[in-house]
Formats: sequence, C-alpha cells, structure tokens
Amino acid sequence: MTYNVGVFNKYLEDDFQLVADALLHERPDAVSLNELDSCTHRTGGIFQLERLASLMEGWAFRFGAAMPFDGGAYGDGVMTRDDILRSERFVLPQAGGAEPRALVIVETEDYVFAATHLDHVSAAAQHEQVRAIDSLVARFVAGVRKPVFLAGDMNATPDSETLRLFRQRWRLLTPTDGGTYPSDPPRECIDYIFAWRDGVPCEVIEARVLNRSGAGDLRRASDHLPVLLEVAWQPAGL
Repeated sequence: MTYNVGVFNKYLEDDFQLVADALLHERPDAVSLNELDSCTHRTGGIFQLERLASLMEGWAFRFGAAMPFDGGAYGDGVMTRDDILRSERFVLPQAGGAEPRALVIVETEDYVFAATHLDHVSAAAQHEQVRAIDSLVARFVAGVRKPVFLAGDMNATPDSETLRLFRQRWRLLTPTDGGTYPSDPPRECIDYIFAWRDGVPCEVIEARVLNRSGAGDLRRASDHLPVLLEVAWQPAGL
C-alpha cells in the first residue's frame, strides 16, 4: 500500500486509530507513508510513525527524514509486517524544488520496498529525483534476487515526463484511471506503486484506490486516498 497521510489529523481530531484500523483490515505486507512528522511542535511532539506502528500489532518501521522541521523532522516512512533485515535513508537532490525530499528503502526476507515523495512544484526537480532514485535503488539491490517495489506520492500525473522517466526502469503496477488526490472528490492520480524491471518479476492480482475500508470512510483521514496492490511472484531459484 501507499498512503500520503498528510501529517495525520487533517480533518479529524485524532485519526491514527482510523488509519491503523484500515491497515489492519486491508492487511498489506508493506506500506509507504508520506508526509510524516517526527517530534515536531506542529503535531504535538509525536513521533507519528512510531505511534501508528504501536497500533499495528508489532509491525516494523523505518522513518526517513527529508528535512529538519519545527523542532523535529518531516519525511517519509515504511512499515512492514515482516522483520526488516536492512534499511537505508537518502536525501534526494532538491534541484530547485520547493524543499528536500527523501527515499527510504528496506529489505525483508522476501522483497525490497522503498518509499518516496517527489517535489510538488518543480518538474525539473522531479526528474533529477527520479534519476537519483534509480541510481540509489540499483546500488541497494545489487546482487539481490527479490522483487523490488517503489511507492509514494510522486506529485505527477500519468501522462507526465516524470512518469515517462520512471517507466524506463520501473513497471507501473497500480491503476491510473482513478484519482488519488484530493480525497473528496479525487481528480488527479499522483500516488503509485512500481516494480523494478531488473528485480524478480511479479504478477498483479488486484490494484485499487480505496475511499472506504472496513474501518470507515478514508476520505476523512487525509487529502490523499491510499492505493492497495496485491501481487504474486515465484521466489528466485524455484
């Protein structure tokens, strides 16, 4: 799953439980989370990723700070139901964009999963960030025979040059015919999940944008809607 949570509590007073219940209901193995605060004054000094993980039955997590902010940090995160074997965080080139951006990569026993959030004002900055992501991921997964996924808010539409650049090294797995932003009503598709073309190939079983789950109305949780993907693959060597 990929989900821009908008530093939580955008529309509700406390929506951590709603988001946690949605994740527990949909049961993804890994989640990319964008727009997270870590111990900032803006959001009450809470390490938001840790708080969400505490509601998630012991999920592992890694936070990647993109920049210092308001007494803490702001960035992206990954949560997984599986143990994390190794992880890295990188700051992406700002390249004239509005603010620094980050890439968080984790490896589990079965897959590699990365989260990012591209610049929201500069297409040129996005293009530099895509190139950096390609290089960083290639280095991280060198010698790894597993599927490799990249997820996040790319701030770019399906027909953009940014998506064209991504498609050179990545296969887009999630739908582009439904909007992910704003949450009500969604008009633009800017949140995606990709697979690294040089990784173990996978088959898409189902992919959809969620506006509701068994936990409730997700349009009330953030200004983005989460994107859920189910895939299958043959483990390397079998």
